[in-house]
Amino acid sequence: MFRERILLLLGIKEEKRYVDFNHIFDKVSRDEAVFRGVEKSEIKEKEIKEEIEKLVSEALVEKRGNAFAITEKGRKELRKILSNKEKADKLNLSYKLVFEAIEYYKAASSAIFAFLKNRATSVVKIFSDEAMPFSSVKPIFVRYARYKPVKLFVQIKSESEIMEKVYDHAIDFIPYVHEINSKLPSWFILDLDAGEKIKKHELGFEVVKIVAEKICEVLEGFEIKPCIKFSGSRGMQIWAKLDNRSLSTSDFFAAYRELAVFVQKKAEERIKEASENELEVIRKVIGREKEITTSKVAKKEEREDKILVDWSSMKINGDVRAPFSMHYKTGLISCPVERRKIRSFEISDAKPEGVAREIEKLEKAFELEESDAGKLYRAYLKEFKKQGTLL
Repeated sequence: MFRERILLLLGIKEEKRYVDFNHIFDKVSRDEAVFRGVEKSEIKEKEIKEEIEKLVSEALVEKRGNAFAITEKGRKELRKILSNKEKADKLNLSYKLVFEAIEYYKAASSAIFAFLKNRATSVVKIFSDEAMPFSSVKPIFVRYARYKPVKLFVQIKSESEIMEKVYDHAIDFIPYVHEINSKLPSWFILDLDAGEKIKKHELGFEVVKIVAEKICEVLEGFEIKPCIKFSGSRGMQIWAKLDNRSLSTSDFFAAYRELAVFVQKKAEERIKEASENELEVIRKVIGREKEITTSKVAKKEEREDKILVDWSSMKINGDVRAPFSMHYKTGLISCPVERRKIRSFEISDAKPEGVAREIEKLEKAFELEESDAGKLYRAYLKEFKKQGTLL
C-alpha cells in the first residue's frame, strides 16, 4: 500500500507544495506498520524511496531535490483509488477526510462563507489516531483564545481563508449564532436530536423527517419562512430569520428559547393529527402512541424514545454547525434540504461530491428571508399568560 499512502499524503497538501522525504517516510511507515501489525522500525526507507521513484517515472509525482509534490495526474489517480472501497478502507481516515474536504470546499467556500462572515467561528481540525488510523480520527476543537486586554476570536474573513484552514486540517466550521459585538441572535434554530432508541431503528430517520415537516408547517402557519438542513449525522435543523423588531422584549435570546418550546408544543399537536401512514411509522419506531417530541434538554436518558427540539444554541456565544460544513465525525455535509423534499431526503444525499454538484440549487434552498414574528409572538404570549414560562 506504499503507493496509495504516498499519493494520499501528498494529495492533502497545497498545490505544488513539495514535501521532504523524511516527512513522507515518517507518516507512511507509521500507517504501514499499523496495517501490517509490525514495529515501525521494520519498514525500510529503501522500500518507500523505490515506490516514490516509480510514481515520479509515471508523472504522478514531481521531484525537486529530496522533496516531492503530487501532480494533477496524480490527483486523478488518487480519486480513482479512493473510489475503490477495498483500497480506501486501508488508508488513513483523517487524510481521506481532509482530501475530500479540499475537493469539496473548492466548490462550497462561497456558500459557507455567508454563514461565517463577521462572527466568531469554532473550527474542528482532524489528525491521525495513531492507534487506529484507518477507522478513527483525533479531533481538536479550536474555539477562541482570550488575550488581555483584547479578546481575539477565530474569525474567517474571506473565502480563501476557508481553504487555508482546510489545508491546515480544519474541516468543520461552527459559527456563533450572533455577529461579533452583537447581542442579537441572527437565526432562530431548532435542532432535532433523536434519542438513542430512535437513532438505532432503521426507520428512525423517517420519524425525524416527519417531525421536521410538522415544525415547518407550524412556522408557516405563523407566516415564518423556514429553511431546513441535515445535521451531517442523523438529525435535521429548522432555521428561520426573524425580524427582531417584531418582538417586544429586551432579552431576545430568552424570547427565542420560549418561542422554540412553543413551536415544539404546536408541532406535537400536529403530529397527533398526522396521516395514518405517518403514525404507523412512528408506532413501529417508538412502540406505542405517545408524545414523541420534547424540549427538555437535560436528562438524556429520559428521552431515548423522543426527539429533542433543542433550543440550546439560542444564547450568547451559542454556536451551530454552519450550513454547507462537513461534519468531522461522518464526513457528510450539513447540507440544506429543499422544503418540498424533506420526506424524500436520504442521508446519502449529503455526500460531499453530490452536494458540490448541487451547490447553486442548495444555496437557493437556504436563502433565509426575514420574517415578521409578530403573529407567532402574540400566540406565544397568549399561551404564556395561561401557563407562565414554557421552559
